[in-house]
Amino acid sequence: MNMKRPNLRREILLALVVKCALLYGLWWAFFAQAPSKQAAAEDVARMLSDATPDQPVSNPSKETKP
Repeated sequence: MNMKRPNLRREILLALVVKCALLYGLWWAFFAQAPSKQAAAEDVARMLSDATPDQPVSNPSKETKP
């Protein structure tokens, strides 16, 4: 029972092409449109400057001990 598949090369090539297309699609969907480092840094700085704590942060080294 030596059955050879005459279209094995074509099937492997098709599988590789589909795999590459899917990998490219995932890359494009999640990584290609990433913001620049400068824009990300500005967003973080803006979020931190907008945040105001409810109570002032105390410095334990300056507090008096009883």
